[in-house]
Amino acid sequence: MRYFLATFVLLLLNFIYSAYSINVAREYAKKVADLKREREKGLVLKADMESYVNYRTVKIYAESFGFSPIDWSRVKVVKSSTRE
Repeated sequence: MRYFLATFVLLLLNFIYSAYSINVAREYAKKVADLKREREKGLVLKADMESYVNYRTVKIYAESFGFSPIDWSRVKVVKSSTRE
């Protein structure tokens, strides 16, 4: 009788753990699918922005006309003082 009760308790614990692990696996799969969807959306947005702006082409075009990038070490902030 003790072995039957111990077997029943272990079987019940196994069922509870199995239900828990299935639930955790389902939530994990849902999070992975959401992450994949958001990543694809981000890549599509990045491709759209590059097609509208096309930074590389604009940079080559600007450099061909003598544009030089800003040296941020030489930039100073000027505070305006307005008195009323």
